Amino acid sequence: MKKLIIAAFLLAGFAPAFAQEQTPKLYTLPSPYDRYTTYLVTARLTSAIPIGSFKNDYIDKASFENYSISLEWVLQNSFSVGGEIGYSYFKQRLPRALYTSGDQTISAIQTRTVSQYPIQAFVNYHFLPKSSAIQPYVQISAGGSILDYTVYYGSLADQKQKIRPTYGVGVGSKFLFKKDGSFGADVRVKYAGTSFKYDYLTSGISSLNTSIGLFYRWW
Repeated sequence: MKKLIIAAFLLAGFAPAFAQEQTPKLYTLPSPYDRYTTYLVTARLTSAIPIGSFKNDYIDKASFENYSISLEWVLQNSFSVGGEIGYSYFKQRLPRALYTSGDQTISAIQTRTVSQYPIQAFVNYHFLPKSSAIQPYVQISAGGSILDYTVYYGSLADQKQKIRPTYGVGVGSKFLFKKDGSFGADVRVKYAGTSFKYDYLTSGISSLNTSIGLFYRWW
């Protein structure tokens, strides 16, 4: 009888510890952003610097009138895919000069402009887990751009509108405002190119873009 009583006390002592070991430690579960496919929307403001023949032959002034918004599907591996639509505008005004048009010569102030509405699909590769406060990535993108090339000679204009292929390669990083939070910032540097040849533009439109964006993510 004494042995049964001692065994009962020992069993009562070990039972809570055993039960505690069997209870799931919910606080150790991975973040939902690691366990599920999640979604992310980003609004960006971009500064763009012309490069290559675009800078040498047409416009050499930086532009700060560039915006975009993107929707991104963040997969459970290191990749994410999405789409981005934007607006880009370059402008430069030259001093008054003489220009020849056909058999006419005019004196005018020339204003060079080009605007684009790029629509692109992109793929990102992330180097760190989605739960990291800092998430560096590389990006490739491709799509089409609705383009308007217009050169003004005073009140006269030479205009060309086209839809042309556009592409880009970039590096960037996301910064979460709070670990496992929904809001953050996205900084990206990207080369962007559009295939277009007309008049002053002999080798397309190329620029180096630096953008800062704010994003919201959910699952």
